[in-house]
Order: sequence, then structure tokens, then C-alpha cells
Amino acid sequence: MKTIDTTRYFIIKEVKKTTSQLMEECRKLFKIYSYYDDAILDKDFPVPKKLTVRYFKKTVEADGDLANKSADDLKKEGIEGITLRERVLMEIQYFKETGNHLDVENVTLCSGSRGSGGGVPRVNWDAGSRKVYFYWSYPSDSYSPLRARAEVSKPCDLKPVFDTLIKELL
Repeated sequence: MKTIDTTRYFIIKEVKKTTSQLMEECRKLFKIYSYYDDAILDKDFPVPKKLTVRYFKKTVEADGDLANKSADDLKKEGIEGITLRERVLMEIQYFKETGNHLDVENVTLCSGSRGSGGGVPRVNWDAGSRKVYFYWSYPSDSYSPLRARAEVSKPCDLKPVFDTLIKELL
């Protein structure tokens, strides 16, 4: 079986923890600011009914080719963006690997999620306050630093590994 090149991809495996539990894990590792309280996190961004594994480019900054595209634009283009839960898991994974944070110059638009009011979560590191910020944008917001992270199609050389990971989830 071929192995996954973890230098090229974040492999984000959903877990059965609530979103507020994931945020608590963040709080134990580093300072955060969250617009969302625990009740809203768990209501608006629940544990998925089906746990999945998704791949994203392993870059500090969100996808530059998706700059200036709103969540509305991405939806129209059929681009599968990262969810808030996946972005939280990604931050935890990256911090544990490196001791550093993602999105130090830009902001990840979590276009795969929507709050109950229609807002789209966004996440970034703020060097001034030394916190990871979990906030939101309007679905129509677009500007250069606001960028989604698109799911990477599973490369064919990863199929055996992906199949094994899916079996582990079942």
C-alpha cells in the first residue's frame, strides 16, 4: 500500500467530539477568540452524521487562487470548501506538528459551513493579540485576504490509503 505524503496534504478526519469540545481542545493549546458560544457551536456546527476524511493542500495560508471569491461565488462554482469543524481540526493538527498557526497573513473562509443566521465562519491567527480568531462573514463578502480552502480531489495514488481510513471510520 502506498503512503500519504503528509508534507503535501492535510488529512482531516472528522471525530465524534462536539464542536465546543474541539474549541476547548484549542483553548488548552493556545489562546482563542470565538464569536460563537458553546451552545451555538454545537447547534450550528454539529458532529456530522457521517464521519469523513477529506484532503486539503498543506499550506499555511488558505488557497490564493480563491482570493476575492465569496462563499456565494464558491457555491455557484461548485467548489467544496472546508467546514468550520475541519478548520478547527486543521489548526489543532498544525499547531501540534509545528507549534505555529495557520493563516498568519490571510483568513480562511469556511465556505462549507453556515451559521443559523446565514453567516459563514472564518478563521485566522492575529499576531497582535496572539490569538486564533473564530468569527464570521456574510456569504457575499469577498476581498483578497479572505480565502477558502478547497477540498483536494483524492489523488489516485492515495486511494488505497483513503479506502483503509474510511474502513476505520465504519
